[in-house]
Amino acid sequence: MARAVASAGSKPETVVTGVRITGLGRALPERVVTNREVAERLGVEENWIFSRTGISERRYTSPAETISTLGTEAALEALAHADVSAGDLDLIITATCTPDHLFPSTACLIQSAIGANKAGAFDLNAACSGFIYGLSMAAASVTSGQAEKVLVVGGDVLSKFVDPNDPVTCPLFGDGAGAAIVEAAEAGEMRFELGADGSGSQHVIMPAGGSRIPSSKESIDGGLHFIHMAGREVFRSAVRAMTSLGKSLEGDGFDLVIAHQANLRILTETADELGIDRDRLFINIDHVANTSAGSIPIAMYEAWHQGRLQPGTRLLLLAFGAGFTWAGARFDWTLAQPDLAEAAEDLAGVSR
Repeated sequence: MARAVASAGSKPETVVTGVRITGLGRALPERVVTNREVAERLGVEENWIFSRTGISERRYTSPAETISTLGTEAALEALAHADVSAGDLDLIITATCTPDHLFPSTACLIQSAIGANKAGAFDLNAACSGFIYGLSMAAASVTSGQAEKVLVVGGDVLSKFVDPNDPVTCPLFGDGAGAAIVEAAEAGEMRFELGADGSGSQHVIMPAGGSRIPSSKESIDGGLHFIHMAGREVFRSAVRAMTSLGKSLEGDGFDLVIAHQANLRILTETADELGIDRDRLFINIDHVANTSAGSIPIAMYEAWHQGRLQPGTRLLLLAFGAGFTWAGARFDWTLAQPDLAEAAEDLAGVSR
């Protein structure tokens, strides 16, 4: 494990120039699941959940909602913010580990739903690091000339895959999606660092449902379609990897850190290791929980709407997920601040 963690931040970062984010969107399910509801089912105290995770509530999808429906909603809002027509998109990248189907891709379902008729579309699975992976792929596609306008969607519906009686995973996860439009720009740059070490794959895994353990009565009865997680291993690895990424990517400094909202203790320990004040660490895990690939774009959306991201803000993104995977990005924010009165109304009660 130490070898895997040590490799984070050890390879040169990739610098992409002439690209920027021009629009953001977010979608959260309507159903709010409080700690009281989870605690009663698990037979634990409400405060026990908050003290271990920093989470007060999370959102769960209805049976009719999927990552494609949430991703479509987030995508439409991002397109509106960017003033881009779906028909002008060249590429759609969807980062998720909970796709609607093994195939076709969720990106294709979103492409059809929004009417992006000329766009190519594909999914990628880097779990909680997925959105930054997708952002990196989008930036590379734009700067190479392969695409002019790219939609990146990140999100998951992990409530459908947690064991409701597991005290390790059940309190942690919520559902949600975020989206960003990536376009060419005259100036500016994005710095990325991506990494992985599959030797840690057994620590966060859904054992069945793929080709190794196809779905069967035995796999269902054995609980193999639920998330299995070794909490302590993941905690230590996440802190070390994101700390290493932060030190590697900080460059001339940063104003705000948005890290994967996995667990409040992971966030605060990473901040302490990086030596940054808590006021430079954005936190929204209390009301959305761990939304996996949706974590980073949802947090960016909320930070932007709260006035924490303004043109010129030096932003550092950090993520760690199953695989193990890790990813970081560093760039200057360029989106104009939204109308704060409208933004406050949008965010009231973390409404959709």
